[in-house]
Amino acid sequence: MKRTIHSSVFTVNNKSGTALVLILLLMSILTSLAIEFAYEVYINTSALSNWQNAHRASLLSKSGQIICSRYIKNLRGVSYTHIREIELPFENISKQMYEDSSFTIKIIDENSKFNINTIIYPNGLINEKAFFSLKKLLEYLNINPSLAMYIADWIDTDKEPRLVDSEHDTKNSYLWSIEELKFINGIDKKTFETIKPYITVNGSGLININTAELPVLVSLSDNMTEALAKKIIDYRENLPFEDKTHIQRVSGLEAIGVQILDRITVKSSDFRVITNAAVNKITRVIESVIDTSMTIQYWVEG
Repeated sequence: MKRTIHSSVFTVNNKSGTALVLILLLMSILTSLAIEFAYEVYINTSALSNWQNAHRASLLSKSGQIICSRYIKNLRGVSYTHIREIELPFENISKQMYEDSSFTIKIIDENSKFNINTIIYPNGLINEKAFFSLKKLLEYLNINPSLAMYIADWIDTDKEPRLVDSEHDTKNSYLWSIEELKFINGIDKKTFETIKPYITVNGSGLININTAELPVLVSLSDNMTEALAKKIIDYRENLPFEDKTHIQRVSGLEAIGVQILDRITVKSSDFRVITNAAVNKITRVIESVIDTSMTIQYWVEG
């Protein structure tokens, strides 16, 4: 009889222990599910919030592009342009739209730079004047001028190499962005960063003598020295050039000025626009090139 009682007690205790283990296991699973659910809700809420902030920042950045395009369009009515770069913060305006936001606009004159695409004519032949200018620009920046041959072979449509390996894996077409230069043999990061401020792939190729920087001015002619280029800068600081023929008024440029009239302008038509908007630390940057007819030549958003 005692054995039977012991057996029943053992069975009851065993069942109770099993039930307790099952309850603890179930509670553990439910707790894990609850934690996972809460985490997913947090993640989804954060993701939604980030998406909303990104969307707002994108709209803000695009609005800046629209404002700039209208400003650039208005430049068609002026006789000359003389500002190379404009950078404007709009913190007060942006914060009225979104909390914890910032907004900046930068407009850069692309006609102040040398257009490397102009070294090759549309028919595939080389533009000797532009090609020489590229070589002189590189030389002035302490870069091997033979690099111009690699760039020419990258752009032209033929397969005839100017140097031994200058036609290796070439594009044989115009550059769409200056970033493509990184794919050309001989252009490393240091070289690219050195030439980047002075080159473009957009615009007519005419260089605005009111806004071009010293290295670009030096590249305009074989006879253009650094001293003469500085004279151009000194002259325009006091009185911007209203007509390209006025370059002949600069002492020492009476003859050179005539030689480069077909390569210069005093009115820019192509501008790089960079709008940077941030909403709650989520940033959207749009970079474009827009001309005075409001045509978008280049657009990248990131």
